[in-house]
Amino acid sequence: MSKLILIDGNAIMHRAYHALPPLTTKSGEPINAVYGFISMLLGIIADMKPTHLAVCFDRPEKTFRREKYIHYQAQRPEMDDLLVTQITKMHGVLQAFKIPVYEKAGYEADDLLGTIAKQTQNSNVKSQNEKSKLKIDETVIVTGDRDIFQLITKKVKVYFPIKGIKEGKLYGVSDVKHEFDFEPIKMIDYKSLVGDSSDNYPGVTGIGPKTAIGLLNKFQTKQNIYKHLEDIPEKTRTKLEQGKDMADMSYDLATIRTNVPVEVDIKKMGDWDLGSMEAIRLFMSYGFRTLLGRITNGNEVAKVAALKKDLKKRDVEEVAIVLAKKLKNGQFAIRGTANMVLQGLDMGVADIDLIADKDTALSMNKIFNKELLEEVKFSEADKFRSYFGKFVIKGVLVEMMGEFQVKDKNGVWSEKLDASEDEVVEIKIAGNKVKVTRLDLEMKFSAMMGRFNELNKIKKQVDLKLQGSLF
Repeated sequence: MSKLILIDGNAIMHRAYHALPPLTTKSGEPINAVYGFISMLLGIIADMKPTHLAVCFDRPEKTFRREKYIHYQAQRPEMDDLLVTQITKMHGVLQAFKIPVYEKAGYEADDLLGTIAKQTQNSNVKSQNEKSKLKIDETVIVTGDRDIFQLITKKVKVYFPIKGIKEGKLYGVSDVKHEFDFEPIKMIDYKSLVGDSSDNYPGVTGIGPKTAIGLLNKFQTKQNIYKHLEDIPEKTRTKLEQGKDMADMSYDLATIRTNVPVEVDIKKMGDWDLGSMEAIRLFMSYGFRTLLGRITNGNEVAKVAALKKDLKKRDVEEVAIVLAKKLKNGQFAIRGTANMVLQGLDMGVADIDLIADKDTALSMNKIFNKELLEEVKFSEADKFRSYFGKFVIKGVLVEMMGEFQVKDKNGVWSEKLDASEDEVVEIKIAGNKVKVTRLDLEMKFSAMMGRFNELNKIKKQVDLKLQGSLF
């Protein structure tokens, strides 16, 4: 049996953004909404076992609803900039997963969801480049918007998150009847009477949920209510008469369009691949180690990269030797916790950080092409900027930060950390000369980055090392 999961991209990103604490990539870019969306997606796939997937997003352009009613959603604040940047990242993740994304200027994601749900239930939808007709047996729409309940049928259900991103409820026809006391399609009639505060249209002034449900139970539809005004008590009848125009407008605004001009490709919805190499590279670049383990599905390179989390000194030394040999003509040094371990401190190490001048940083794209996860290029976030890239060398994540800078609380950028002679010391590993950053610089940058736990641990380890050298 074929099952399509349709996801309301904006609704779930917004929920994940507010449900999770702030998370950033190593370069300082916000990533919590992307993490939450993926975590929820993987959970849904595990629980519901879909054969097909697609995600719908809103577009920034004005919609036809805003054209019809200037106050539509006018009270909503602008999307937080820290969420806007993550929408773009989420598009990239979905592309890596080979999950098709649908959006259309002038329409909301709801309209795309409605159109795809309707079209995929019909046998006249053709797969692109194929003559055979395809259809979906069951569709589940994932959203936090109750407007979507109007789309529920025997073959279309709605999964509605309840607590954060981990818990939700699956709504069918009977569930809507039980909770609202009317059929799913009557959600449109209901909204036309009571309005929708989140979308900022009023419905009929003075008509609340209890009155609206009573009217719908007796007369079935908004249209039939207005055909039988003479059978309605005078006080309520007056409100309905005075609010007729807004009721009609609200009905139109509440109606999800199911005829958006968009090409639906069912076959493409069924070709998703969570464990693609592109997805693995993105997860590594974002630092999604736990999520990476859930999508590797037999990819040995990714498994090794995911498994080598708690590095031993010998792991760091092996990679350091490779770097020293291949970058022998470049200007680079090992920094961070890997550097501290090489200098005899007892620190936990998950990956290896490098600093370098611009030329050496960029040269890694060619020298370590086979180990490349994320191409080295200039990257600037709120607190950091550098020529940033990622590699997996001997199963260890290596992050290049060429000409690395940190911004202080006053918005001033630090001097560039580029492995110049005054920043490094030289150590020997199995006869190979390896440059590492000075420990006082490590402490300075830990303080500048606000990593005070790390700073205190470094100080303690340095003190212990100095005491040991006295005896």
